[in-house]
Amino acid sequence: MQRGCILGIDPGERWLGVARAAGDNRMAFPVGAVDLNDAQDDPAAAVRGLLDGEAVAAVVVGVPVRADGLEDEQAARFRRFGEQLAAQLGADCHAQNERHTSLDEITLAPQPSRGKQRRRQRPNPAERQRERRESHARAAARILQRWLDTQRSSSP
Repeated sequence: MQRGCILGIDPGERWLGVARAAGDNRMAFPVGAVDLNDAQDDPAAAVRGLLDGEAVAAVVVGVPVRADGLEDEQAARFRRFGEQLAAQLGADCHAQNERHTSLDEITLAPQPSRGKQRRRQRPNPAERQRERRESHARAAARILQRWLDTQRSSSP
């Protein structure tokens, strides 16, 4: 593998979650997310911007594998996207099952107390967008961490 960081991506219809691990580090960290509506012409440039010009040795793309182990059209589309992004970044591409990484974000809401209840305010649009970016970046970090753990357990 060439020198540079290892990039994890969580592709979606609109958002691309991005995480990274240094080439010598086996810990994935969320970096951010790219709004593909804004970067549809050159998502690789948007990813490069998140990495501050750091070289990329490998791209690990999250692919939603079905429960029976097969890939559907969406999985094939995400795999192709990852391969194209890796080629544009001059990196190798690896697929990792992303099944349940987004479900990890779902938490049970606390039950309201029996006392005086406050009306919960809805986040403003900027706050919702920030939450989405962070959520997708965390999903990318989980995908990358799974791949890193698999590599570590399979190496002698």
